[in-house]
Amino acid sequence: MNRTLWRMAWRNLWRHKQRTILMIATVGVGSLVILVLFGLSDGLVGSMTASQMAWNQGSFQVRAVGYADDPSPEQALTPEQVDAAIGALATLPTVGIAPRMETGGMIRTAYGTDGVMLRGIDPMQESLVTNLDSLIVEGAYLDGEGQVLVSSSLAADLDIRVGERVVLLALSGGGTDSRAFLVAGLFETASLDLEKVAMVSIGDVRAMTGIDGATSLAVALPRGVSASRSATSAEELLSGQTGVVVADYFDLNPFARLMIAGSTLKMIPFVLMISLMAGFGVANTAFYSVLERTREFGVMTAVGMSRKLLARLVLLESTMVAAIGFLLGGGLGYWGLLYLSRNGLSLSIFEEIGRGVGLPKVIYASSSGWYWVAAFSVVVFTALTAAWYPARRVNRLEPVTAIREG
Repeated sequence: MNRTLWRMAWRNLWRHKQRTILMIATVGVGSLVILVLFGLSDGLVGSMTASQMAWNQGSFQVRAVGYADDPSPEQALTPEQVDAAIGALATLPTVGIAPRMETGGMIRTAYGTDGVMLRGIDPMQESLVTNLDSLIVEGAYLDGEGQVLVSSSLAADLDIRVGERVVLLALSGGGTDSRAFLVAGLFETASLDLEKVAMVSIGDVRAMTGIDGATSLAVALPRGVSASRSATSAEELLSGQTGVVVADYFDLNPFARLMIAGSTLKMIPFVLMISLMAGFGVANTAFYSVLERTREFGVMTAVGMSRKLLARLVLLESTMVAAIGFLLGGGLGYWGLLYLSRNGLSLSIFEEIGRGVGLPKVIYASSSGWYWVAAFSVVVFTALTAAWYPARRVNRLEPVTAIREG
């Protein structure tokens, strides 16, 4: 009987092709949209995180315990702590570990003055951790002391040109020190965090502040290695050292966790709306089908088919429609996510807006298989729940009344 019921359900679906195609399209579009929403939302967050790590921060950083509360050179890691930390992290699969010395300061030119963050870097090690060297749009990368890199936006504000000399002033607990630097190059402002950063040799900042060591060690990991698990491993490796702490992405970006949670919450209304649309489409079409076939159902019950079996038939038809719609829409949506995960989605038209929030020019979608489970759970479950009322109506049909009213 089960096999016969399946055959009857399949036949009934294609007796009214337009109605069946409409139901399949409703479920398919719902599945596709939910898959794309999940994939692009997670992909956007992942792309922003990866870009911030590649442009600026590295996968995680090692800093002194008090530096987060008081980001000054006086809270820097000592040279002994720097050497010990680099040695302890040698067992991690890192691409590079770059020491940095940062302090607040000012930049002065013949055309104006502005506040900046002086970041002292080791040019060779920094190129292993971030892609600063690939962001140079004019001039050249640092190759020694006495040179400075500034952002193209800051250069435009102060009319700074490559080859000119500027004066940098550095702050420290002992006072201030100013020195002249040659502008070696201009780098693209990948995010607002870098607009007011002047890159110089770490030796220059150490000399200007009178403090050795580093305010942070930026660590880069190979592609595909989990930053959160590696940060946990780094904490274990550094547990024997006092005054040293590991700062992961969320420690360095305290608002990122709220942003990710907020983006997830913002998706809920969209998912509910799509689910209701899919459910309403299936319920409306299934209910109209039941009304249209009232006399047919009355005849079937009159010749001995139970009303319970008829109700199962209606539910089975809705199940088939939901399954076909999900396979088509979900398959197309997942193929789209795989494509976007490899080729990305260009956001170049939003470059000016995106730069302010650290949005990369290209975002890559996430293609987790769990999105299939989510789309199936939301859309198909909603569609089947919506088909319950038509099936319930069939279960209550009286043969004589159905034949007369049909």
